[in-house]
Parts: sequence; C-alpha cells; structure tokens
Amino acid sequence: MKENESKTQNQLPSKGSRVVKAVLNTIINILIVLVLVTSILIAVLSLTSKANNGVATVFGHSFHTIQTASMVGGNPQYEGGDYKVGDLVIGKTEGAGDREYQVGDIISYRTENTEGEKMLICHRIIDKTEYNGAVVYQTMGDANDTPDQQEPEQYIHNYDIASVCYNADYHGKVLSGWGKPLDFIRQPQGFFFAVLLPMIIFFMYEIIRVVLNAMNYKKTKAKEEKEDAEKEKDEAVKAAVAAALAQKEADNAQAQAAANTTPAAPAEMTPEQMEQFKQFMEFQKMQNAQKNADQGASEQPGNED
Repeated sequence: MKENESKTQNQLPSKGSRVVKAVLNTIINILIVLVLVTSILIAVLSLTSKANNGVATVFGHSFHTIQTASMVGGNPQYEGGDYKVGDLVIGKTEGAGDREYQVGDIISYRTENTEGEKMLICHRIIDKTEYNGAVVYQTMGDANDTPDQQEPEQYIHNYDIASVCYNADYHGKVLSGWGKPLDFIRQPQGFFFAVLLPMIIFFMYEIIRVVLNAMNYKKTKAKEEKEDAEKEKDEAVKAAVAAALAQKEADNAQAQAAANTTPAAPAEMTPEQMEQFKQFMEFQKMQNAQKNADQGASEQPGNED
C-alpha cells in the first residue's frame, strides 16, 4: 500500500510538469507566430515602399508617415486632417491615379525637393483646374500659409497621386505615433532588428527544439528497451525456476516409484544384458531373503540379556 502511494506521489509532479511544459510551448508557439506575422508584414511594407517610390502598400492600402507639422490642426472648412509628426496615415491606393478628386480631399503625392530627392507629401487639395487638356490639382498643408504649387504648370497630375487619405468615399485611419517605428524599420539597421533577427532567433529555436526532441526520443527509446530487457530477464528467471521445480518434482516421483516397485526388464536386451539382468535379480532375491532372516532372528525370544 505504501509503495503504491509513493509511486502515485512520484507520478504527480511529472504530470504537473508536463502540463506546465505544454502551456509554455503553446505560449512560445503563439509568440513565434506573432513575431513571424509581424516580421512578414514589416518586410512587405519595407519592400513595397522601396518599389513604389516610398509608398508602403498592403492589399490596396498605403502606410504613410507624417514627416512635418504641415497638417496639424486640420482645416475648419473641411473634414479630416490634423496629422501630427510621426503619425501613420493609412490611405487607399487602389485606382488612386485614375480617379478625379475634389477640392478638400487629402491625398499623398510624389514630388522632389530642391536637391532632387523623391518625397511623399500628404496635403489637402485646395484648387482643381484644367491645364493642357488634363485635370491638375493645387495642394497645401492645413497648417501652411502658402500652397505647394504657385502656377498651373506646377500643379500635380493624377499620375503623381500615390493614395487618397481622406475624401467623401474613404475616411483613412490615423495611428498616432506609429509612423516612427515604420520609418525605423525601413532603414537597414531597423530591418535587421525587426525582421532578420526575429527570423534568426525563430530558426535557432526550432533547431534546438528538434535536437531536444530527438534526444528525448532516443532517451525514451533506450529506457523502453532497458525495461523490455529487464522484463524478458525476469520472465526467463521465472521460467527457469518453474522448470527446475517441475524437474525436482519429476525426480522425486521417479525415486518414489523406484523404491516401491521392482525394476522390470527392458523390452529388448542382448543375451549378455539378459544374463546380467537375471544375475541382478538373483542377487536382489538373496539380499531380500537375508534381510528377512535377520529381521526374524531379531524378533525371536531369548536373545535378550
């Protein structure tokens, strides 16, 4: 009884540790999936940003970081706006360059600075006109005093527009402060720490887990083989003991039968063996007669002192 209780007590911690281990593995797997999904999303944003002139796109939506305070406060005449430095504005890229926009819409468009570097600006349309047979737009930041373009020949065309951030049909989302991490990730150092390093850690963890599982499997298999060998050894010992006991009982029965019965002549004997057997029988008769005579003499009266 005590042995069974001790076995039960020894098994309880192992079951509890297995449950804890399973929970930890589940949590780790969830974290790994989240890191991978985030890394893949970040990689897509970074790569699409480089491929689309600085516009990060996913499933027809752009992710634009506000770089200046030109849209702070918004415009009381129109809806939307009030973008602060570091905000992440989610716009719509699908068909952005093929549609016609209206005054008051907020768009992001590509341009170049005085040094010839490409830029992506998110401003509001304040004027719409036709120039050389095409519709062109004048833009300005809600917090600025002067428009971005002064003359119609400087106005932007539809093919310059990367995405629409806010209009009557689409109200873009603004994630406060999330633009700075995106800009950091787009840099080589940020891409390494946010994408490559988690991937490396994940693959190292998977390799370690595979090795540990292989070691545990080998250890478990060796333990099972040892238990099977011990079990076979115990069964062999039990079988040997049973055979020895059976042989002993058979020998005892044979000895008992030999003491109570007269040996019979073999079924087939040579003449020499038959003669020897007859001599053995005569000798045995003489021994029995002598034994009976000695017993009779000892039983007669007068032999006592």
